[in-house]
Amino acid sequence: MSYKDLEKNLNYKFKNIKHLELALTHKSFSNANNNERLEFLGDSILNSIISQHLFQRFVDVKEGLLTRMRAYLVKAETLTIKAEELSLGDYIQLSKGTANLSKDRKNSILEDSFEAIIGAIYLDSNWDQVNTIVLDTFDKELKSLSADMNFKDSKTELQEILQSMKLDLPKYVLESIGSEGFNCSVDFKDQTFQSVGISKQRAETRAALKVLEYIKSNNE
Repeated sequence: MSYKDLEKNLNYKFKNIKHLELALTHKSFSNANNNERLEFLGDSILNSIISQHLFQRFVDVKEGLLTRMRAYLVKAETLTIKAEELSLGDYIQLSKGTANLSKDRKNSILEDSFEAIIGAIYLDSNWDQVNTIVLDTFDKELKSLSADMNFKDSKTELQEILQSMKLDLPKYVLESIGSEGFNCSVDFKDQTFQSVGISKQRAETRAALKVLEYIKSNNE
């Protein structure tokens, strides 16, 4: 497979293409050699780079708000969008069964692969290089950022909306789905909203977001 277009979109050419190949190998394709470790590394690097940028840019902002700003920037939905912009779905190696999963589960795979690529770039180059690429990738989001924005996560926003509607607080029902993470369901009125995430937090956040989208689209 040629990665020429992907490298062009990343604005980075790998010295060792095996780093990129590993970043795009899902555990369903290879249990022995997959992108889980690179995803762990990339997640840490992404959070560190964004944290450093926010710390240096917003010198008068306290830790709590900096944390919410970072969470806003690297939330699951944004990572999915970044992965889709790179067309990662065309490159990720999956088992046939995994390729037929729901969009929610595929989104989780896209997020993890995006983070794995960050880890792969770091291993293939150095901190300065991956720092530049991450900041360039999030340039639009970073430029639109200001300290007076609403940085509430989906779960907090949903809780506040339900409280204003004098309804019971959301109850998140979690079910482990093995290597794919967790399935989360939330009831709102007569409907059940479900979502999947590699972690409990991501599954709950995704489910809350679905309820919020429903509420807003139906002017509840």
